[in-house]
Amino acid sequence: MSKSDIVFQLQYKKCKNKKLGIKGWMNYASRKQKADASSIDEYNLLKDYALFSDKETYLNENNETYLWTSDGDVVKQDELNKITDTSAGIYWRGFLSFPSEFAISHGLITKADFYSLSNQVIPQLILDMGLNLNNVSWYCALHRDTSKHPHIHFCVFEKVPTRNKTTVPKYCFKNFKSNVAKYLVNYQKFYELRDKSFSDITGKVNLQELNKIKNQRLFSDKYRKDLNKLLLKLYDELPAKGRLQYNSKNMNMYRKDLDNIIEFILSHDSVKYDYANYLKLLDKHQKELNVLYGNSKSNQERKYYNDQKKRLYSKIGNEILSNYKIYQAMNFMEREKSFLNKNITTLNFRSRSDYAKDETKKDIAKQLYKICILADLSESQMKKVFKNWLHNSHYNFDVDSLIASVSTLDTDMSVQELYSALKRLGYNSTRYNKLKTANFYKELNYKRFINKAINHLYNEIDREEKEIIEQMEYELEVKK
Repeated sequence: MSKSDIVFQLQYKKCKNKKLGIKGWMNYASRKQKADASSIDEYNLLKDYALFSDKETYLNENNETYLWTSDGDVVKQDELNKITDTSAGIYWRGFLSFPSEFAISHGLITKADFYSLSNQVIPQLILDMGLNLNNVSWYCALHRDTSKHPHIHFCVFEKVPTRNKTTVPKYCFKNFKSNVAKYLVNYQKFYELRDKSFSDITGKVNLQELNKIKNQRLFSDKYRKDLNKLLLKLYDELPAKGRLQYNSKNMNMYRKDLDNIIEFILSHDSVKYDYANYLKLLDKHQKELNVLYGNSKSNQERKYYNDQKKRLYSKIGNEILSNYKIYQAMNFMEREKSFLNKNITTLNFRSRSDYAKDETKKDIAKQLYKICILADLSESQMKKVFKNWLHNSHYNFDVDSLIASVSTLDTDMSVQELYSALKRLGYNSTRYNKLKTANFYKELNYKRFINKAINHLYNEIDREEKEIIEQMEYELEVKK
């Protein structure tokens, strides 16, 4: 344990309004892009992990916890309500950082681990600073945005100000690092035993792996966008006709792109550890075959290993291709209707403001009415679209009267009429198609891809384990 393994900093902060100053620190400490939002309650961690595959609302902000005190998870607004000191004052802020490998090797894996550490060392720091524990509040947050150095941010302040001295004695820094080091050495063995116990309970993932899952979240924006790009690239290349199955000849020139998507899905934190386990099972079975049947050509080429891996890929790949077939089965105008129904209220329709005749404006309004009918909008939704268009175009019409005057039973539109109308509403074909490409596949059920992949993988793991067990039982019978 070198000096560089434990990095600690503490400094005071003067503020004109103490409550606003602490609020600023809380806002920074609990930023979504940085802070670990998982619970410090390990039972809840396990429960959340078990619900990952079917709990649609998991990523709701109400389920996210950023800050903690000595008593556990807290909500920022609740804590701010407790602070009444709005006069000028000071508080102390600091951080404690570790190299990731050092943290893991000393048991700092889950947020609960960092919480336990803070409860042990921060009270002693407060005493070393010459403050009264009963008159001090402190908060912590765990940041993992710098992957090589997980770190705790914390702030300390007096509930009732008793001192104006802001500096911290140098021995506080030395004592604090010493206390951290002692804690980690004493608890390292405990963490190792607990990690094993937790792994035995889950049967799937240990604490370190679970923490990585929590850190990535199930469907982060980056993961969704990256998967989206891969899918769009493949779907743009695939032929509209012909047999589209993973192992069909029609897929030969596209299989590499499809495999890239499958590998990306299997690299997701919610499945990659089981996938790694599956590959180990395949490798073990391949070695068994080598022992039984010698160094045959098929064994040299690891035929069994590759065939079984391909079998899994074909199942996941066909799920992806099935989604493409559903998309292709829709005719063009059905796709437009689907897209507009989901996105029309977010489009910023705008027409030229220099039209002299109201009849020209009403003609555009009639086309907009037809588009709203195509999108199957409700009366209130249509009114909202018209209001936005009138506002953006600087047209002076009563929205209800205008809609009544342009409504028509003849609402059929050809593709050419649709694109002509969109152009008059500020969306030429290039702009519209670009927007459609960026938004249409947001509706893809990424969760279904992941869940289907997990289901296929678990089935293959179960089958593989059974085959290995049967082979071992066969050998035992032969040796009797």
